[in-house]
Amino acid sequence: MLNFGGFLSSNFWTNYRCQSSASIEDLLNNKECSVDKLLDDDDCLQEFKNFNDKLIKYFDHDKLKVLIDYITVMPTKEDGHSRGHKYPFIAGEIFNCEINQILDKFFEAPVKVKAIAAEEEADADKEDSDRDPSKQESSGASEETPAADAAEDKPQEEAKADAAEGAAVDLAAEETKKEGDEETKDETEKNPQEQKAEETKEEEVKVEEKAVEKAE
Repeated sequence: MLNFGGFLSSNFWTNYRCQSSASIEDLLNNKECSVDKLLDDDDCLQEFKNFNDKLIKYFDHDKLKVLIDYITVMPTKEDGHSRGHKYPFIAGEIFNCEINQILDKFFEAPVKVKAIAAEEEADADKEDSDRDPSKQESSGASEETPAADAAEDKPQEEAKADAAEGAAVDLAAEETKKEGDEETKDETEKNPQEQKAEETKEEEVKVEEKAVEKAE
């Protein structure tokens, strides 16, 4: 029996890989790379069959969701021929390649790339500040400025409090002065009445004395 060295039972694209496409490499290296641009490239499907690692790693959970939407979501009237016919066909062929790295992502939780990137940036900034003493001095100066501002604001607050207390004392003094004036006014009003009463008593006494003298 002829033996082909396991050729018939193996994947041709796995054992005999070709050189990666230059156009696909250029797209992957470009910041404006997108799923649509990759699917428009004629070498995209061939590169998937050739198990291009860089291309496979590019298709994360979000990119795979785009491929699934091309297959499951009906295109609108405004969509062109590529969205209605080309993209769904190529997306189906990509999944038919049965690439384990892609199929395994259906059973994995998506990685929060933004959170990881933010943590990495924070760690990098911390390392830079530890290495550069000028940044530490600037950060120390920035921390000292709020304390200095608070120290400057404190005398102003004390001055305001003293002014408020002085105003309260002045108001209390004015009220006491008004009360004293009212009391003196009442006394001056009562004095004439008392004088009249005394005068009347003196007149009565004089009349009585005259009456006693006449009786004698």
